[in-house]
Amino acid sequence: MKRYLSIFIFLLLVGCGGGVQYQDVNKAAGSREWGPKEIKLTVDKMVTSLYSFLKDDWKKAAFIQVKKFRNRTSEHIDTDMITSEIQTKLIKKRIKFIDDALDQDALKEMEKGMTGLIDPNNAIPVGQLKSPNMYLTGDIRDNVRYVNNRKVQYLQVTLKLYNLTTRVLEWQEQQEFLKSSKTNRIDF
Repeated sequence: MKRYLSIFIFLLLVGCGGGVQYQDVNKAAGSREWGPKEIKLTVDKMVTSLYSFLKDDWKKAAFIQVKKFRNRTSEHIDTDMITSEIQTKLIKKRIKFIDDALDQDALKEMEKGMTGLIDPNNAIPVGQLKSPNMYLTGDIRDNVRYVNNRKVQYLQVTLKLYNLTTRVLEWQEQQEFLKSSKTNRIDF
């Protein structure tokens, strides 16, 4: 009996371990959940709009820091994935971002350079760090309704760019989605 059980488990594992198939993320179909299609459409619109604003309207050096990008929807959405892709595409277009995650490490290296332990030609100079002059923030919100056995979800992604010097909201863009899917919901 043990032998048959072992063979069954082995066949089950081998049979379920099918090959992975990759798809073109740009051709992803929509689904009930937030997915590649929504991410790509959002990122493309935000990057195009923000880059256009920075180059055509702002026309000054922008040092952007990404702040909280909140998910206020009823489903799990990895907002860091969205902001990371936006940053990557804008950096490729030579837009500068400030990330203070390594500030403490940079300060330690500067302190070492001031002790004389580090070759002065290779020491990190003090006073070269940049401060952000813009904050990029935003949120994703949704409204869910059930109409005729269908889930209707209205999603709204909003990004905002604040000028830190003046606290003025300089740029804002939205991407909207209206998704409808069949439900197996039972009403009493």
